[in-house]
Amino acid sequence: MDKNDLDITSLKQKYENMRALGKKVYFDADEFALLAEFYNSEANNAEAESIIEEGLTMHPGSSELMILKAKQLVRSGKFKAALSFIRHMSDDNDLDVPLIKIEAYLHLSLFDEADNLINNIINKDLTEEDYYYFVTEVGFFHNDVDKFDSAITYLEEGLKINNSNIEVIADLAYSYEMKGDFDKAIEYNNKLLDLNPYSFDAWLNLGKLYTINMQYEKSIDAYDFALTIKEDDVTTLKLKAFALHLNDNVDESTALFRKCLAMNPEDDSIYDSLLCLKALSKQYDEMMNILDIKEEQMGSEGILIRRAIVYLHKGDIESAKSLISQIPDDKKDTPEYHMFEGELAFIREDFVAAEASYIKAALLYGRNEGVEEILDKLANICIVQEKYKQAAIYLEELLSISPEYYTAKARLAFVRFEIGSKEPFENIMQQFSDNELRELLALFLGRDTSDFNKLSRESIITRLNEARESRILFKNLKY
Repeated sequence: MDKNDLDITSLKQKYENMRALGKKVYFDADEFALLAEFYNSEANNAEAESIIEEGLTMHPGSSELMILKAKQLVRSGKFKAALSFIRHMSDDNDLDVPLIKIEAYLHLSLFDEADNLINNIINKDLTEEDYYYFVTEVGFFHNDVDKFDSAITYLEEGLKINNSNIEVIADLAYSYEMKGDFDKAIEYNNKLLDLNPYSFDAWLNLGKLYTINMQYEKSIDAYDFALTIKEDDVTTLKLKAFALHLNDNVDESTALFRKCLAMNPEDDSIYDSLLCLKALSKQYDEMMNILDIKEEQMGSEGILIRRAIVYLHKGDIESAKSLISQIPDDKKDTPEYHMFEGELAFIREDFVAAEASYIKAALLYGRNEGVEEILDKLANICIVQEKYKQAAIYLEELLSISPEYYTAKARLAFVRFEIGSKEPFENIMQQFSDNELRELLALFLGRDTSDFNKLSRESIITRLNEARESRILFKNLKY
């Protein structure tokens, strides 16, 4: 029976009636497959799995049901089981079988096996439709395992055939963003907007990317477009406020953060953003006022330590210590308390104690939001002590959590420069835009960025490597 001739509505009704009556369910293999696909599309994976198992009991040789079973195993993260299940199925008759194998290979880090199978399929005489389906799926799989260069290769190959597939373009924007090529990520987000000018997500992503790229006016405009689609979306308002601050529109930024606070008075992240804003502009009395508002709205928990940190920012160490002494011993094992101790030790230039305290804070945070600041501080403490390899470990961990953390990326470039290892240094260089590379070269050579405007990307990287090698030579002569 042709699947197109099957009526899913009557089939579903028949299946559910038989189940309700406790009767044995019997269908043809393609009917079982259609039912399973329907329940999967409804996100009822448990029902779909049950249907597939029942179908295979009656039709154990059905390749269609076997493929659905293998896909179910892959979705569940059971990659070895999926490979084992379809190990005897041929790659010749259906693209689904090799695609299941490729996805499993990639997740199991069997990259050579994946590449060999990909090349084998691509070298076959595929129709354009099959070729397009295959390369785009392979591109999506590579994105899933953070192999962004390969993902870009396959997805851009698919784009040559169909340049209006929103899913492909969105994944390309993501790949380039994760690679640190924000200009290309912006280009692909703009392509999405060409296809759908009312895409809230595309405008929001564009705003974030322009912020990372330090194009703050464009970022603010992008957020304004997003807000015309979803008026008073708090996330967008917060991001716009942050961009306004970076663009030196401090008063507008503060007003927008306060608007967010009025809309969501119990959103802890808004208080944190306002405190950060006031800390950067050294408005310590304002920071205390914000903490007063937070205490009134959300209670006193954690407020004492935050006030002590404000005193540290002011340089009033005695007042900070006085507040800290009021915290009971059983309330001290918190990330904030250990960060305070770390900062106090750093001010005293007791870097060993500072590092130990920040490590305690990092362990309590885990990989939750906010740990980036702790990892950044740990890297700084190590750099001060010239422990560059340890600093690199902290910075790489930070970038694995927040790839867009530009200051960490720049600091890692400096650390790699100091360590002198060619390959890791070149790897981090690939994550910078051309303008960022010019800024780094100017920093390393003590020159103006404009001196390098005419250099190509390859020439800049060559000059950076020459500077790195000169640094190694200098250090060897010195020691």
